[in-house]
Amino acid sequence: MPTEILATAATADDSADVVVADGDSLTVALKGMTDDTARVLVLLKDDAGAYNGVTELTAYDKAKVLAAPGTYRFTRVAGGTCGVFSG
Repeated sequence: MPTEILATAATADDSADVVVADGDSLTVALKGMTDDTARVLVLLKDDAGAYNGVTELTAYDKAKVLAAPGTYRFTRVAGGTCGVFSG
């Protein structure tokens, strides 16, 4: 079932943490894009609690499968209208 991770907007914003359990995977994708400037950073939380960039979603690369277990956060870059959902 599709689930909203980050509501559609054009302002910079962070999602809540999203956990991928060991042995699971999660498909994430952009939604609500109005042009090709949409950009969302995909960050992975490390053992010290810091978030590190591991990939990004863009108008040209709209979906990813997160197969590594961990705690993820999605950060929208200001300017491009978009949101993120999982399905």
